[in-house]
Parts: sequence; structure tokens; C-alpha cells
Amino acid sequence: MIVEEIMTSKIVTIKSDDTLFKAQELMVKNSIRHLPVVHKKELEGIITESDIRGAFIPKKATDVSTLDPKKMTVSNFMTRDPQTVNPETNIEDAALLIYKNKIGSLPVVTDGKLVGIISILDMLGLFIDMMGIIHSSSRVDVIMDKDPKNFEAVSKLIHDHGLNIISVGMAPYAKNKKKQVYFFRLDLCETASVVKKIEKAGFKVLNAID
Repeated sequence: MIVEEIMTSKIVTIKSDDTLFKAQELMVKNSIRHLPVVHKKELEGIITESDIRGAFIPKKATDVSTLDPKKMTVSNFMTRDPQTVNPETNIEDAALLIYKNKIGSLPVVTDGKLVGIISILDMLGLFIDMMGIIHSSSRVDVIMDKDPKNFEAVSKLIHDHGLNIISVGMAPYAKNKKKQVYFFRLDLCETASVVKKIEKAGFKVLNAID
């Protein structure tokens, strides 16, 4: 999956000579925490909710009276040349950029022009959707060796039983480093009969939830 498929293309933006007061108003009105800073659709930077909060921490006690958000401009507090991605960037690469740089969003640009923005919430929503967490579902957890043939065999058993696999997660098996636990999330069903088939095929079912 690529960034273009989940990015927000209707972007709320601000100009570098706008005030922090306006930036804060836009964030509150649109329930967002990041504003790309643009000039004629070209990305100049980004300003975040934390940037605005930081602007009101005076460096000296005598500076307090000068902290007027209607006079303080975005250009003095925004991040210039922020991390960006393009619409064809893989979601995994975008997620890694967000994680490594400890940021909440990435402007999406094409030839220097802002075309969208992708946030950590967009990625979380994608993860929830892929895992089927918000759907009524059942789950079967199977312990198996890491050989892909084992995964294929269990998947076939489930499909042949007439059940649909929504998603599959995996984690190391604590009692044996050579094995993994595969979490098969299925459309809501009664799992007892498929569990019997899986175990009859020689695999150990750790847990099953209807």
C-alpha cells in the first residue's frame, strides 16, 4: 500500500507571515495538530501544536509581556525543510520515518508542491482496519515452526473449512525461540471444528476465541 491511498488530500494550510493566533484557531477549528506552511502551494515548512506551546515559554522573565500570539508570526516558530514523502512512498517507509524522527505527520509533496498530509492517526486507522479490530470476529492462535509451508498449510485448512481470514499477526513463542505464534483473525464463527482440523494436522492451537 502507498501513501496516496490513505493520505488526507483536503489540507488545511497556513502562510509563514500569518500569526500564531491564526494557526492556533485553525488547529482548534479543524481538530488537527499540524499545519503545513505554504507559499503558492509550495511547502516551506510545518508548524505543530507543540511548536505553538513552546513559543509561549519565555526565555527570560522580562519577555512575558511580549508574548502576544496576534503579533508572533509562524515563520519564527515553524520547522523549515521538514521530512516529507511523495504519494508513491510505501506506507511502511512513511511509518518508519515518523517513528525514527518522533514526529506526528508527514507532508506529501510532488515536485515541491504540497498534495496531501499523512499522520500517525491515519496509519493507526489503517492498522486497526487491517487487523479487523473494529469488526466482530473470531481468533485462532496457532504455534508453528517458522517454515512458510506451515503457515500455508494452516491457512489452507482454514479456507477449506469455509472460513475467511481477515488478518494474520505473529509474535515469538516465549517457550521456544524456533517457533512463532500466528494469530488468525477470522470472520465471526464457531471455532471448535476448525481447531480440531488444525490439531489433527499436527499443529498446536494455543488459544481460540469465538
